[in-house]
Amino acid sequence: MTQELTDAEIAEAKAKLRAEFPEWSIIYTTDTRRWWANRGPLVREHIDPRSSVDADTADGLRRKIKEPP
Repeated sequence: MTQELTDAEIAEAKAKLRAEFPEWSIIYTTDTRRWWANRGPLVREHIDPRSSVDADTADGLRRKIKEPP
């Protein structure tokens, strides 16, 4: 189970991820406590399995975004 984060911790982690990966939309869902990142907007021809990633933590999301295709 993932750790419950405060609103301030979520906002700080989002800001860091957005600064590091400006081409990605960063989302945290409070109901599932999961992190999501979506590249784009992309045209259909550029959408692939690496266009969207998710993880339990902000650090996990960072690692997935950095993974080579």
